[in-house]
Amino acid sequence: MTSRPHNGSTCGFRRVSRVAGAAVAVWAIVLSSISASAEAAPRPDFGACPDGAVTPDRGAACAVLEVPLDYAEPGGPTIELTVSRIAATGVSRGAIFANPGGPGGDALNFWAERVGVLPDALYREFDLVAVQPRGLRWSTPLDCGETKATDPQRLSFTMREDKAHGCADSPPGYRDTVTTENTARDMDAVRAALGLRRVNFLGVSYGTYLGAVYATMFGARVDRMVLDSNVNPDWVWTEEFAVQQVAIKRRLDDLFAWIAENDAEYRLGGTALQVYRNWVRLVTAQGGGVYANLTPPPASAADLPVALPEPLAEIARDGLSGASEQANRVENLVRILHSSGAATQGPLLGATVVAAYARAFWPRFASAMADVDADPANVGRLQAMDRAVDPDATARSVFSAITCNENAVAPRPELVSDALATIASGGNVMDARADIVRSGKLCESWPPVARPVPISGADLDTPPLLLQSRYDPMTEYRGGPALARAVDGSLVTVEGGDHGVFGRGNPAVDDAVVTYLRTGRVEITHAAEAPLPPRP
Repeated sequence: MTSRPHNGSTCGFRRVSRVAGAAVAVWAIVLSSISASAEAAPRPDFGACPDGAVTPDRGAACAVLEVPLDYAEPGGPTIELTVSRIAATGVSRGAIFANPGGPGGDALNFWAERVGVLPDALYREFDLVAVQPRGLRWSTPLDCGETKATDPQRLSFTMREDKAHGCADSPPGYRDTVTTENTARDMDAVRAALGLRRVNFLGVSYGTYLGAVYATMFGARVDRMVLDSNVNPDWVWTEEFAVQQVAIKRRLDDLFAWIAENDAEYRLGGTALQVYRNWVRLVTAQGGGVYANLTPPPASAADLPVALPEPLAEIARDGLSGASEQANRVENLVRILHSSGAATQGPLLGATVVAAYARAFWPRFASAMADVDADPANVGRLQAMDRAVDPDATARSVFSAITCNENAVAPRPELVSDALATIASGGNVMDARADIVRSGKLCESWPPVARPVPISGADLDTPPLLLQSRYDPMTEYRGGPALARAVDGSLVTVEGGDHGVFGRGNPAVDDAVVTYLRTGRVEITHAAEAPLPPRP
């Protein structure tokens, strides 16, 4: 990544004219000016997509657009965004923009990879658009020195001072512009460049928050909006990811119970506890260490199901003494508690996190775990699951930039001691992770530069449709009602714990979404969980 905006054309795309606007004296004037200029710009020229970005032969085409690097300087340097589009195969009802979440999830392939998964009606009746968010590959990548691709929702980011400073000059000032608000402005610049008066929107996970911000800033330009697995607007961002830790633990309990119910097939234990003990044994053998301690706290450290890895064992034995020793041990604690996946803790742990996302993964996960139980070297299926959600390394940079740039939750550094005490006494590792998140350690060298947009649906003509599973492990259930209140939307509660409930083979949910996009009406308030897919 160079130290200047990436202004060269990519993959033969023809660059569109720069989105311009007036100086930012009044926010409303800027929005109006930028939109007016974009409306007058030449339409983007769609063609081939970047190599490896989009599933081929699904009808997707891509284009590159220029937008301001900093919307406070609309006449200044620009960055490039890549956009994908699949044209409606029938008469189009309009365009649906989509975002898959993260923050840091690649968007370009959203529609193409879901052909045959999402209802066919969407592909017949709508033009399907995805804007690759700023900072990700193919949209002026933000390089904060990340070298390993890691799923951003695993909370394995550790943004130390050198990384925060390392991305500050790529290009100059770029790091501070990677926010949800600017990502929403980018979406609206694309809308204008496409000549669309209004758009529909489908957002999943973090995409629900991005959609809510867009609805707040550009409500008159929204037709209908579907928000699936919702961020709590009162928890941006520290509390959102702290609560996630407890929700993940609860969903893993459900996973172990389901495997136990199917013991005749998987032979991993007839009770949830027996499955858990087998899981502990296998995770520990692969180097998972402290992550195997998910049970209620034992009476003492001697009751831990596995030995603590160094330096956590040192903390348990000796406590903290001296400022320098304390700082070093806290850094080690943060490093260990926020690393996961095959590269550091073994493929079983990484695949377990994947399995927590949706029940559809459970049969595959149980079979893969049974493989390793029978032969510790047979890790192929576990590794395939672990790799399936690993994004490009820029995902970590964008995740850290957005969550640190706009975090509105005050740090509680005293909770580091609570995390240490939890580990030393054999407590639940997920509780310790939650305390580390709430402590603010993960963004302590990266202070916020933006305030989150106060969410409102006041300018929307049609109330949004919100979908939320009751035991979602990634965006805890309370986020659904909270965001529904903020945007004055209609909430559909779905049983089970899938993260992302649309397109899971659940006819009640899928039909409700299609009906809403066609008519604006929400005709249900509740749905059963999705059925499990046929066993492979």
